[in-house]
Amino acid sequence: MKEFQLGFGCETWELKFSEDQVVEEFLPNLKVTTTKVMDLVCNALANPVGYPELKRAITPDDRLAIVMVDQFNGFFEILVSVLRYVLDAGVAMENVTIVCLAEADSDSWVENLPDEFNEIKIEIHNPDNKKSHAFLTSDENIGKLYLNRTIIEADQIIVLGKRQFDPVFGISGAESDLYPTFANSEMIASFSKTNMSDSAPGSSMAMQQAVKVSWLLGAPYFIQVIEGANQSVEEIIVGASEANRFAEKKLNEIWKRETLKTYEIVIALVGGPGEKIGFAQLCRAVGCAKRIVKKNGVVVLLAKADLDLEVIKKQLDIKASGKNEIASSRVSPHLIRQWVEAASENKVFVSTFEGGGDVGRLLAKPLHSTGELSKLLSGGKEIAIIRDAHKARIEIRKR
Repeated sequence: MKEFQLGFGCETWELKFSEDQVVEEFLPNLKVTTTKVMDLVCNALANPVGYPELKRAITPDDRLAIVMVDQFNGFFEILVSVLRYVLDAGVAMENVTIVCLAEADSDSWVENLPDEFNEIKIEIHNPDNKKSHAFLTSDENIGKLYLNRTIIEADQIIVLGKRQFDPVFGISGAESDLYPTFANSEMIASFSKTNMSDSAPGSSMAMQQAVKVSWLLGAPYFIQVIEGANQSVEEIIVGASEANRFAEKKLNEIWKRETLKTYEIVIALVGGPGEKIGFAQLCRAVGCAKRIVKKNGVVVLLAKADLDLEVIKKQLDIKASGKNEIASSRVSPHLIRQWVEAASENKVFVSTFEGGGDVGRLLAKPLHSTGELSKLLSGGKEIAIIRDAHKARIEIRKR
């Protein structure tokens, strides 16, 4: 018998497979490091890739827009380190605005900022507020684009975010943290309708549009985080265009894997101790598993997730009906599409999660124990296990 320990959240399920079952395990290429997050970001700021240091691009009178889409591993320490770097460069804190989304949970970190940053402005981007947007361009491929006014009018833009695989951009973050994220609601809706394909990294038309918008904004400075396992940070890369492509290469080296075959059953492990897992992470994990599972196969998601089933069910219903309206959910329609397609084409099982409600409302089946999982696996001869499937990308390599 082959024995595997499947860790997710704070739980570990131990499973035994028969000798005739082909089990392949996909692991990230993580390095063993004891470097503190604060040291990582300070080193990255001092050694940008193919670009001058940020302090050479800003002056004390500059108006700075620090742009953030969402939180990520090491988020607060990295943000404070960047703010201290800006302060040491002589920039007045009243000239700094942090532009973020409601998804960034500003209430949870603003009150914890050190007193030296009390004069910083916090702006929650509202895509429906026309007064908060300014005209940037009218382009044949993009259309008439209105973007967040604070970002357009800033003397220097600093984009702070993570790089991760994405169904539309191939790899999201950097330029795609600006467009279409901080556009008006009409542009966001139009983008969602016209960019729905599962893009391979490097081939996305949507990313080409985002790069063009970034170029029109001048020379944004990108601080890019590549997450490690659980709550760790694997890499921080700083710079502009050259650094962005370097970060994509690093992400592929760490989290992308290949296989020559598909599998009857794919087990996707999602999250480790202390890692916050929501529906977006489950959608990313099912999208990763879907890529290598046989048609009508089985996808098993093992996660301890905190889900608002009412909001998720509403968006699933909208997506299934074919409507194009934007639902009031933090999960993008592109990730929702991955979930709906996986649930329609395969059997999806999800382990127990925190919160009330029935997992069946997610178009999936519940899974409560190792016993139930062992019984499910007994019907499959070809099984794949993906560690941290919400961060990984597995592709089928042509022979």
